[in-house]
Amino acid sequence: MANSSTGLNTLTNIPLLGINLGSHANARQIVPGEAGTHYFWPTRDTVRLWVKQRGVRLIRFPFEVQRAINLSHEGLPGQGASLDTTFVSKWKELLGWIREDSNGEAKIIPDPHHYMRLMRYETANGALTGRLLPANQAGNQGNRWKATEPVLINDSNSISGAAWSAVHLANFHQKLVQACDDPMVLGWGLGNEPYAETRPGATDYITIEDMKTLYINTMNIVLKNLRNSSRKPVFICGLQYASARNWEKYSGDLQARIVDPANAIVWEVHGYGDVNNSSSGAYEGDNTKIEANVFTEKVFGPMFTYASDHNMALFIGEVGIPSTDAGRTALKNLLEVLKVQKVPATLWITGPGSDTEKMSLERADQAATVALVTPYFSQRLSHWNYSAS
Repeated sequence: MANSSTGLNTLTNIPLLGINLGSHANARQIVPGEAGTHYFWPTRDTVRLWVKQRGVRLIRFPFEVQRAINLSHEGLPGQGASLDTTFVSKWKELLGWIREDSNGEAKIIPDPHHYMRLMRYETANGALTGRLLPANQAGNQGNRWKATEPVLINDSNSISGAAWSAVHLANFHQKLVQACDDPMVLGWGLGNEPYAETRPGATDYITIEDMKTLYINTMNIVLKNLRNSSRKPVFICGLQYASARNWEKYSGDLQARIVDPANAIVWEVHGYGDVNNSSSGAYEGDNTKIEANVFTEKVFGPMFTYASDHNMALFIGEVGIPSTDAGRTALKNLLEVLKVQKVPATLWITGPGSDTEKMSLERADQAATVALVTPYFSQRLSHWNYSAS
């Protein structure tokens, strides 16, 4: 099979393990929301703890697109809109902290956390309702934030004809590069966890096959335009929540149909070790019974084989565990296999505002997990997991 990743062959000494930093993408239904209430930027103390004291050198930074760009009267990003100046300023402040605490050695992957969706202000009968959210749905800030509804990134998401679709997403990425690039930026995430929504009447209704078509076409438009601004690697998630477990079923033809002029695609997968085998990350049920081999054999094992057979550079963008000894055993087994497979990973999740999640490494009950993973932050992979021949 022809190599699709030749643009990656200069990347060496790659950190094995890192973190997903911050909760900028929290409460995305509140548009745009308020920092410190609905979502959180990493603090100086957070960066100092993880980067300086614990030695993290690989960071995936999930951010909400609609907090990074100026919005229209529908709540959608404006066509051709400028980046939000506060976002750019906060991003540069964050980079400065990370640079100081890592001596510029850290590698960062900005991740626009959009699921191939935007949040539009609520509509009814083809018009904006103007309804305001009550306090219990808006972080105790009632009658301040408009109700929203999910819509796809496509040509029909606007009721006024000002849709925000693939060409506008491509323009956003170009502006992101121009305003936010840095030597520490390893590459560009192109969107988190696209998925189908097949509930009849859903404002973001789309079948699995139609989502695949939309996603492939969108990624090709974004890549064509992005390569006018940057030749850095891009991180492209698989379909159905970037499922590693189901890559061949849902995402097997992405490699052949998404074309990168720079030949620098890293294929991103996510997966969790839920006892019900859902790999959802909800971790419902008895988490003392997480299987020791759940990651190495069930969730990611088949993907390692598939990636090797198809000459794919692979990245685990999200993996995490609840605080149980069984979970830690499974995670340790995965980390040892990652060294052999030459696949880097970033743990879900760290940063202020994340401690309500079972997998958050900020929680007091995750101290043993932090102790487990910290030595792996200093380990390096000689190269990515594909053949450069």
